[in-house]
Amino acid sequence: MKKIGVGMAMLAATLLMGCAGPGNLSEKNEDNADPLYRYQWYLQNRGQAVIADTLPKAGVDLNIGNLHKNHIRGAGVEVAVIDSGLDIKHEDLAANVVSGGSMNFADHSTDPTNLDFKGDHGTSVAGIIAAVGWNGKGGRGIAPEAKLRGFNFLLNQSEPNLLNSWGEGPSAKADVFNNSWGVPSRSFPEISPDQAGALEALMRSTRAGKGGIYIKAAGNSFVDVAASDPDAATACNDAKEFILGCVPANSDMRNSLATIITVAAVNAQGVRSSYSSAGSSMWVSGFGGEYGGQKRDVPASILAIAPASYVDPAMLTTDQSGCDQGYNRNRLSNRVNALNTNASTIDSSCNYTAEFSGTSSAAPTVAGVVALMLQVNPSLSARDVKYILATTAKKNDVAQPMVTFRGLILDPGWTTNAAGHPFSNWYGYGLVDATRAVNAAKTFVGLPPLRESEWQVSTDLTIAIPYLNETQGTVSMAVIQNLKIETVQFGFYTSHKNPTNLRVTLTSPSGTKSYLQTPFSALVPVSGGWAINFAASNAFLDESAVGTWTLQIVDVKNPNDAKGTILDSWGLRFFGH
Repeated sequence: MKKIGVGMAMLAATLLMGCAGPGNLSEKNEDNADPLYRYQWYLQNRGQAVIADTLPKAGVDLNIGNLHKNHIRGAGVEVAVIDSGLDIKHEDLAANVVSGGSMNFADHSTDPTNLDFKGDHGTSVAGIIAAVGWNGKGGRGIAPEAKLRGFNFLLNQSEPNLLNSWGEGPSAKADVFNNSWGVPSRSFPEISPDQAGALEALMRSTRAGKGGIYIKAAGNSFVDVAASDPDAATACNDAKEFILGCVPANSDMRNSLATIITVAAVNAQGVRSSYSSAGSSMWVSGFGGEYGGQKRDVPASILAIAPASYVDPAMLTTDQSGCDQGYNRNRLSNRVNALNTNASTIDSSCNYTAEFSGTSSAAPTVAGVVALMLQVNPSLSARDVKYILATTAKKNDVAQPMVTFRGLILDPGWTTNAAGHPFSNWYGYGLVDATRAVNAAKTFVGLPPLRESEWQVSTDLTIAIPYLNETQGTVSMAVIQNLKIETVQFGFYTSHKNPTNLRVTLTSPSGTKSYLQTPFSALVPVSGGWAINFAASNAFLDESAVGTWTLQIVDVKNPNDAKGTILDSWGLRFFGH
């Protein structure tokens, strides 16, 4: 497993440095209460100068509005940060850390402070959620009065430690569980219904049976794979050419649990962050930003290999305390921006960073908004929270392009389902809006009790997989469960051996088409045939499950690969009310 956070994998070691002033900046009294608040464009975006070369687009923010002024600040809500650590004595976090409420799985203490001098991912995640406000230090969290618990699961990964981070043992009192990490894969791991069911049952049992709110980073694999991958240099060439995701978000099976809120990342211009993975399991989007660089302080050798987004705003948040460790620490060269080192004229403490990015940043922006929602209505169930987030989100990037190839749609961009909800594999139901979500939460009438179907499976099929054909390669299934959909899980098996060739779609009885798998990805060939035994589509919210569902698999790249291949089996499972 890996953190889904700071910067690009291939540049992470070199792009964490810099120094320069951000230019002239108009100040407001509100800014002065927390000296770095003015640079947190995702909280209030006036198009102001920030710690990057590119200005943010005015109005592109979480729409906190008057929530903080009206004392809606996450009071009474506890957030578990499941990550690499948490600096529990940090000057801008300590007042919000639950005393004795964290867990270090390496030494079994209650202090998960990470001593890795290169930076602690979890401390930066925590600051986005609940950095203390109005204390004259640093910036401010989205929920600046929420309480924090830290679990350094990423430093000692095991199933028991995950369970102890997700609602058992020391994490049992948490309301919100932030997971800024993932397991991106160029194949789809197998998971049994029993394994998925056990995790979902645990997640529903927390918060006295109302269900904890589990938020998960979608992944950072839209344009590249891990630098350690032997094919890293070329694996994503086709995906880049067609502007399609290189590794789908669905390849991390936890992104497809019905109890998870999978979060994509948006930058300071209001469009997909360059790295943010795409897929049908997306639920909503938060802010991840880009890389926060400033050209005048960065060596030309780094700029030569950095993308244009390197100088776009990243996220300002807490960093490990002191100048001898952290993303922001004393360095003689290879700095990134004006906040680096104790020579900074903005802040000499080195306790903060303005280069945090990734869907690791986007997930905690959603976690912070959820804490605000639970303050005004703690009776909300986890399903209620998911539903409110989806139905109050803003449709951003309305011009997201449709991707076609030889007349075949590969990714439609935004679509509107039969229940009237817009959906995108890049953004889910859109960018989270704090004020709309909180206002809806205040008076929300809870969803009816959960209803879930068993897997409905068709086997021993011989459906030929065609090459570039919009009407063939289809199989249908009649569903009689009369429920209103929240999530659909699917699986299939084919004898086709090259998944990067395949476009897979699922069409509902109402005619909504979800693009489950796009071609030209970095998915690797398989000798025994391509299968996804567990993944999700969230595109069908509020549609009826009753009627005929249609799956289609088409080879878009190679007629010789398609020749003689069949769809052998497939199945569906529904969650709703």
